[in-house]
Amino acid sequence: MKNIFKSFLAIATLSLAVSCSDDTEIPPFKPLIFSEDFPEAEINYNATFDFEGWTNFAETGTKLWIERDFNNDGYIQFSSFGSGQASNIGWAITPAITIEEGANAVFSFSSASNFVDNPDNKLQVFISTNYDGTNVLAATWTQLDAVVADNTTNNYTYIPSGEIDLSTYSGTVHIAFKVTGNGSTLDGLFQVDKVKVYSNN
Repeated sequence: MKNIFKSFLAIATLSLAVSCSDDTEIPPFKPLIFSEDFPEAEINYNATFDFEGWTNFAETGTKLWIERDFNNDGYIQFSSFGSGQASNIGWAITPAITIEEGANAVFSFSSASNFVDNPDNKLQVFISTNYDGTNVLAATWTQLDAVVADNTTNNYTYIPSGEIDLSTYSGTVHIAFKVTGNGSTLDGLFQVDKVKVYSNN
């Protein structure tokens, strides 16, 4: 009987350890370097996106990223719809992310689109090693090879980005989500969620 109890206790302890690891690791137990699931967006529905440390910047036009949620799952969204402006370009840039030397870092996120009828209306992802947290256009931005939602996906279907290799980066970096839109009737919208940078060691 004692052995049965010990076995049950060991299984229960292991289950608890695994269930509590979600905030610091992702299967199969890869340490998280940075993670953002936008939980506060559930509270501030439709508010201008202003999470601490993030940059929300309009390069052209006046449209900014906003906070949204669906079924208690927060995310951020950019749409030029109804702006009446010839061009809208909006950036959502992460806080500074520190990647240790040799971390073999990997980046991933999910994106969705809807009502996008033009491939020129697009979501792109960039990384910078010299962004100072203020001057977006003065920084050097390198585009990352990510799978993103576009005019062929739509219907709010979330598309995994795939594992984006950041193994050549170390030190402080910022990652940017940039949407280009034209303000037309069917300019559409883009959504971003589940942003993660983790060590692949």
